[in-house]
Amino acid sequence: MSTLSVPPVPISPRDDAIQLYRAFKGLGCDTAAVVNILAHRDAAQRAILQQEYRTMYSDDLLKRLSSELSGNVKKAVLLWMYDPAGRDATILRQALSGDIIDLQAATEVVCSRTPSQIQQLKQVYHAKFGVYLEHDIEYQASGDHKKVVTTGIRAMVTYKELEERLIAVDGSIKHLATLIVALTVKVDTMMSSSEPKGDDHQGEASHANLRSNSNHGVHPKPVGVDLPRFYGEDPTGWILLAEQFKNYHHLDDEQMIEIAVIHLQKDAVLWNQWLLLACVTKPRYEGLEVDRMMVEKDAKALYKAGEKKLGTDEKTFINIFSERSRAHLSAVTSVYHSMYGNSLKKAIKSETSGNFEFALLKILRCAENPGKYFAKELHKAMKGLGTNDTTLIRIIVTRVEIDMQYIKAEYQKKHRKSLVDAVHSETSSHYRTFLLSLLGPKH
Repeated sequence: MSTLSVPPVPISPRDDAIQLYRAFKGLGCDTAAVVNILAHRDAAQRAILQQEYRTMYSDDLLKRLSSELSGNVKKAVLLWMYDPAGRDATILRQALSGDIIDLQAATEVVCSRTPSQIQQLKQVYHAKFGVYLEHDIEYQASGDHKKVVTTGIRAMVTYKELEERLIAVDGSIKHLATLIVALTVKVDTMMSSSEPKGDDHQGEASHANLRSNSNHGVHPKPVGVDLPRFYGEDPTGWILLAEQFKNYHHLDDEQMIEIAVIHLQKDAVLWNQWLLLACVTKPRYEGLEVDRMMVEKDAKALYKAGEKKLGTDEKTFINIFSERSRAHLSAVTSVYHSMYGNSLKKAIKSETSGNFEFALLKILRCAENPGKYFAKELHKAMKGLGTNDTTLIRIIVTRVEIDMQYIKAEYQKKHRKSLVDAVHSETSSHYRTFLLSLLGPKH
């Protein structure tokens, strides 16, 4: 349900264009006048207004707004002026092709939109930027690893997290570093040389070469589920193999962990990329009808692919989460809990990591209760010191004409504070006025 407030008697686009033109004239910009007009026009009215402004003044309204406004109010107003599909396309393009790659923002857009919205988004994306969305996801999400790692992707798996997971596999394991590498490096890479390591000089050269390759983004490939196929579920063989790798390259435990973490990062990015590609390419049913037998089948498949086995069959998660409707996934969550006594969310958290985990949880939460999900994300954006204005703007602007009333209700229910009050305390000036105008009254 929308929170947008528009005049009861529609204002003519011509009058709006004249008022905006006057606001731009002279020294400075009458930002208050701009906000007062644009924050109270729906998508259709904003589109007509842009056409009218161009006709009357031979000028592009978006470009004029960009030159007249500044700061966060500029970002919010410019994003607001796009139609929904154009707005999503713009967010995705910025997230995938900017200096800072924001895979979490891209994931939020892709994983929270309906199949019909995705199809329209793809068409607009190609028309607007001359490239297919699938190409940008594939290229940017799996491009230069150094670029990915330095742009805020939270795919880092800490030593503590690794230790907890590995102890859960076998509490008696003492040499965690060797098992970590065994779990993350391909067999053929570790056994890349059949020659003995030779004298110390050769060993040092091999070590230096490995470190040099590491610095240039060249690493053994992530393993996925290859090792269990070769050595079964017992990790003993994996440890022996990793010890050979460790000894051949003269590595200590710290260096082994560093290599493992790099590959776990790359692995998380890779699976997230595949999930996003599946979400934008595979057909998905939008209706509310649910096949109970299929729901139970999927719940069993997810358990078998995750909690039941050592390691994770990510492809099963990708197929189910990208092909099933929201109603179906919501039903799977309920059935999974009743069948196995554990929530599907907890299973995802224990079996996946990084952006892949983030995407799966996002799909699940949007399937169950999108209002609750976005309320939580807004709270996170305003929590603690400082405000994540990019997230705040993105969610408010994209949800105002869809379900912001439900988001406000969920926020109030969870935090005993209105979303309007929260935004008021975290923003200021015309930026505050604009966002509060979109949000409407407290209740």
